[in-house]
Amino acid sequence: MKILNYLLPIAFICTLVGGLALHLVIKDRPISDMENRTLQTVGEFDASLESTLNGELTKKVESYISDQFPFRDAWMKAYVQAQGKMGKTYINDSYFVDYASGWIISKPVLDMKEEEKLDEFADGFVEIQDGLNEHDTPMAFFTFPAKATYVRDPSPAYLPKDTGEESNRLLHSILTEKGIDNAVLMDFIGDDVDVHDMYFKTDHHWNIYGAYHGYKALMENISARIDEDIEPIAYDEAANVCLEKDFVGSWNKQLYMTVNSDDQVCYNYPESFETQFKIYKGPVAEGKEIAFNDIYGLVRNNPEEDTVSYATGYTADYGVLNIVNEHAESDKHIVVVKDSYFNAIQFHVASHFKQLTVLDLRYIEENPVDFIAELDADYVFFVYNDRNFNVVEIY
Repeated sequence: MKILNYLLPIAFICTLVGGLALHLVIKDRPISDMENRTLQTVGEFDASLESTLNGELTKKVESYISDQFPFRDAWMKAYVQAQGKMGKTYINDSYFVDYASGWIISKPVLDMKEEEKLDEFADGFVEIQDGLNEHDTPMAFFTFPAKATYVRDPSPAYLPKDTGEESNRLLHSILTEKGIDNAVLMDFIGDDVDVHDMYFKTDHHWNIYGAYHGYKALMENISARIDEDIEPIAYDEAANVCLEKDFVGSWNKQLYMTVNSDDQVCYNYPESFETQFKIYKGPVAEGKEIAFNDIYGLVRNNPEEDTVSYATGYTADYGVLNIVNEHAESDKHIVVVKDSYFNAIQFHVASHFKQLTVLDLRYIEENPVDFIAELDADYVFFVYNDRNFNVVEIY
């Protein structure tokens, strides 16, 4: 009996010592690929007296133990699976999962964006437009339909309504009042297009079919602004080429790849794309040129890689990308300031213009007005998915 009395504390001490030993032996991970965030490491500790007294050191130690806990991913995956088994409505308080179909649906946003915040957002674009007007450079602001806004099924009928579309409509009305040319691109996608066909089941992006309809809607609006009749490239479903690689969806990664689905990265573009462009990663300058297949669908260059994501399947985000097309139907130089939704179709858009400059301001430190003005473009289009309300913070 005495042995049993000592068994629990001995097991507890062994667990603590074993955990500490593993912490010392296992190398710290700087980032979590699954959670897409940086992790707390020992190198970031500040052991100064001030940090100790104000509690900052204690918080970092707690974060370190949580972030670098041995076999953390395995424990977290088990936790996610347990939530699903127990029938929890929102896994990790973020997603509803229909395991039978493989759909991951984001938790509805119940409160509309505050009008004051949207007003600030719009004021940022007023400042940008005023700056570009000084250089006689016209601009417009468009929003792509985001999956989180338009795909709410399959999900239980009792889930509350998401307010994303209402917030976006309010933003566009404010932009109109402030004199910013704008368009909700979902209004230019036909009712015959099922939104469930437009998006990956396990990712927050659209698939090539959805991206194509976004491209058509975008080109209709660009054509109207530059006063040129541009016919979009036709979509030939029979010409789809799909990768036989497991798709790593962004939302599925958040759930530690516990959701099975039939998502595939597919391509639908003319063969001429592979030879008709001069592509520059950065300014149009010697030494900056890159081949089409080295930037679009880069994962295809690595047959040993057995998984694919939206970024590796299409294009990663670059601060500046210039695409020159000497035989384009339009001699215009167009600038598109974008987020990742544009990545799947940037070469479709580029095929119509002598030069397309693609900017991602998350990777540009200069003042955007000055940077864009130096490009001497014919027109500037800001194109973001309609859940992206952080654009102005960049500026």
